[in-house]
Amino acid sequence: MKKPTRRHMLRAALFGAGGIGLKSLASGIPISMLMEPTKAHAQESLVSKVLIMSTSGAGDPLNANVPGTYEDSRIQHSRDPLMAASPLSLGSFATTAARPWAELPQSVLDRAAFIHHGTYTNAHPNHVKVMRLMGATERNEMLVSLFAKELAGPLATVQQEPISVGARGAGELISFAGRTLSNVSPRALSAALAPGDNPNLADLRPLRDQAVDELYQLYKDHGTENQIRLLDRFVISREEARSISTDLVDRLSDISGNGVADQIRAATILAAMNIAPVITLHMGFGGDNHTDNEFVKETEEHVENIPLIGSMMESLDAMRAEGVLRHEVMFANLNVFGRDLMRKGRRGRDHNGRHHCTVVIGSAMQPGVYGGLRDKGSDMEAAAIDSSTGEASPSGDIPHEETFQTMAKTLGVALGVDRARLDEAIDGGQVLEPALAS
Repeated sequence: MKKPTRRHMLRAALFGAGGIGLKSLASGIPISMLMEPTKAHAQESLVSKVLIMSTSGAGDPLNANVPGTYEDSRIQHSRDPLMAASPLSLGSFATTAARPWAELPQSVLDRAAFIHHGTYTNAHPNHVKVMRLMGATERNEMLVSLFAKELAGPLATVQQEPISVGARGAGELISFAGRTLSNVSPRALSAALAPGDNPNLADLRPLRDQAVDELYQLYKDHGTENQIRLLDRFVISREEARSISTDLVDRLSDISGNGVADQIRAATILAAMNIAPVITLHMGFGGDNHTDNEFVKETEEHVENIPLIGSMMESLDAMRAEGVLRHEVMFANLNVFGRDLMRKGRRGRDHNGRHHCTVVIGSAMQPGVYGGLRDKGSDMEAAAIDSSTGEASPSGDIPHEETFQTMAKTLGVALGVDRARLDEAIDGGQVLEPALAS
């Protein structure tokens, strides 16, 4: 018997036994309905969202140049004109940030919320712990795993597990229910789904017709009117199937490496295939820049990668409009810690576990800046937050020590996770209501 190759094993993992995920992609019918058609009932959610999360164990200085860090002149920024302090609008909220943020498309800025919080650690090896909210999650589970479990059912994804396409080393691998998951690089994804070796992907219409015909016949003979109506709700047309296959094949062929642009392309393809509810990648914004004099690397990576966030969101919007992508996708970032803001001047930045900024982009967010900064020793930390306004306040009812959990719960609600479930699964913090679109 011929031993299966890594390509075949990866394809089977992505699409399930018998290519069930490919049939779902081709037809628009949820995996659960294809696998157990007689048990189908109308519980699928139309509000749950896929999450693409950038995560890094390097502790990048993303926190040093976002909106909310330009109110205090003591905070150090790059002198490079490409990083000049620039005005921008987050919806109706006027603020200032490094130029690359201000140059994002307004349609992206109008969905962007910047949440200032701590991660409570200064150590690179604690990236895994940060992904577990430093022990605040139920059964010490990673946040991406917790979200994935709650979103997989409503989104009807092929698998419950999140997928990583950009982990750098063992320290950035994600886990699901305590089980460490392998990274799937963009090049490996492209090779596994290469159209020449997978003709079904090049033309999904036959798979679409087979899946739809079989279910309609089953429901005609043994089903109910409600099940037929549910099927009608999900089924896509033959032309939509052609559009999906053509678009995805073209996108796959554009993957040439494992860089940030390739990771983003891989993540959007996986979202369109409805493979997983959470997809992680690695975007650099300066890395571990202790000796980055005049913030040269910090500048280069901000200028290179922030525009990629904008192009990713615009690409996802276009895919949704074309029917290639059936669910809304949100973006967020979570690194092991932030960096010092002023202690070393412009000679570089040391670790700062007391200030990080998570950027969340999606229609469920009320654009703006939430939380802020206060002095801490020779540098600064995330301030307490007033839950009624979302603003930093010395008397805020969300203390510094609960800002991390607050960010996580707010992101969870935005994704469509049940509030009561979040309170069960995350100890401390609260949903930051002003950060959510009404």
